[in-house]
Amino acid sequence: MTEAGESAEERGDLWSVFRHQMPIVHRWAYFDHAAVSPLPEPARAALANWAEDASLRGDTSWPNWSDQTEEVRLLAAGLIGALPTEIALLHNTTEGINLVAEGFPWQPGDNVVTLADEFPSNQYAWMSLASRGVETRRVPTHGGTVDLGRLADACDRRTRVPAISWVSYSSGWRNDLDRLAELAHSRGALLLVDAIQALGVVPLDVRQTPVDFLAADGHKWLLGPEGAGVFFLRREHLDRLRPLGLG
Repeated sequence: MTEAGESAEERGDLWSVFRHQMPIVHRWAYFDHAAVSPLPEPARAALANWAEDASLRGDTSWPNWSDQTEEVRLLAAGLIGALPTEIALLHNTTEGINLVAEGFPWQPGDNVVTLADEFPSNQYAWMSLASRGVETRRVPTHGGTVDLGRLADACDRRTRVPAISWVSYSSGWRNDLDRLAELAHSRGALLLVDAIQALGVVPLDVRQTPVDFLAADGHKWLLGPEGAGVFFLRREHLDRLRPLGLG
């Protein structure tokens, strides 16, 4: 028996159910979920049903689509222990990062701390702030491992945002979000987490682990399509970010 009380047979049944929902197993042994996952049958069916609905009924189905959007928001909030009002549904991780990079009330002399081997989206968004007098400090890693002491040394009283991936896209190194949040908050800064490489496979409760911003796309461990992402913004920071792309 497992700690949760499941027998080996019950675990096997769960895996069988999951495997049955993955049509790709009939053609491939697929080991690349951390890049782009194949769509499971429920996701494929949802996309196909929407396309059929839009074709046959046009925007007369808009109220139903709106309800489905709110259901997804609730699911995303429940996944990380957030409030639905703290969740935005976006196109991808990059869009979420840019909401903070472009919306934060920067002052000349401020700085952002990130890792030298971060995914480009979590570097270029911050480096582009140089024209506004904001420095990006890129902390080297050692064979992909992160030295929190070195990260702490890079932060000072003008550090506004450490922007760190939960799991490194290049090395697979998983950072301790509790320690990162403690480090950021001890410097008076706010922690942004690129969660795309972990969300959906590693549990997270933002009430227990006080990250401030989190962005992730759905096409990895969340088993969704590309172009469907989620962004978490802790409610007390809502008025701190300048809204972008108003419409």
